[in-house]
Amino acid sequence: MGLKKTLAASAIAFLAYKTFQKRHELSETYSTEKARLASMNKDKDNIQKQLAIIKTELAKINEIGEDTHHKVRVFQKDLEPRLEIIKENTNHIQKKLDKR
Repeated sequence: MGLKKTLAASAIAFLAYKTFQKRHELSETYSTEKARLASMNKDKDNIQKQLAIIKTELAKINEIGEDTHHKVRVFQKDLEPRLEIIKENTNHIQKKLDKR
């Protein structure tokens, strides 16, 4: 059991030594990754704000589309009798022209 403890302690000491040797590199990597995470969080917040704006604008566009669709239907209903009158008048004129 003494040998296992000695080997484990040696392995831990070796890993601690290697970690100590690379402490500056590890610290730099940690700082870089921390900055990247902060940047990603900022980007995520910005994207969420933009999505909220898009949803608001989409609701406005849908409302305008529905209003336009309604106005087109009303215009078509209003236009049908007028087109019939125009068609009757042009048919009358066409008949006169055909008789000549």
